[in-house]
Amino acid sequence: MQNTELSKQRIIQLYIQLVTQQELRESKLTTRMAEEMQKLESEMGMKLNLTLSEIHFIACIGDHGPINVTTISEKVNLTKGSITRISKKLWKLDLIKRQQLVDNKKEVYYRLTAKGQKLYKIHHQMHQGIEQRFMGFLDKYTPEQLAFSRELLEDLLDWDF
Repeated sequence: MQNTELSKQRIIQLYIQLVTQQELRESKLTTRMAEEMQKLESEMGMKLNLTLSEIHFIACIGDHGPINVTTISEKVNLTKGSITRISKKLWKLDLIKRQQLVDNKKEVYYRLTAKGQKLYKIHHQMHQGIEQRFMGFLDKYTPEQLAFSRELLEDLLDWDF
């Protein structure tokens, strides 16, 4: 029984280390993205000042466009009001364009402009690189270990302090 308690304590310590390490890695990713954004800004001749939500909005359109407000809201987990606010900013920066259907003027669909496509490609390449490295990292585990890991992570997502 004592071994189980020690294992649980060690898991808690490792979890705290993981969260702390994730903050550091997220900071590195933000720095890398900022460097790419600076290159893009100098190429475009304008300052973008985009948040992560705005970048994910662009990624969503790049992945699923043309796409409407409701679907974007569901996919990026933001309110429709936030989507409308973000879309206005991105439209002013000429990163997205709006379209309405001929038979339905109320519903708006979004597509990426050429500038938006550039930003989307940068973001997509960064995500692909991270995903490939992570998949390589997971190669060392057995199917049973992967199944347990998936279950543990799903439980952690549902767990609340």
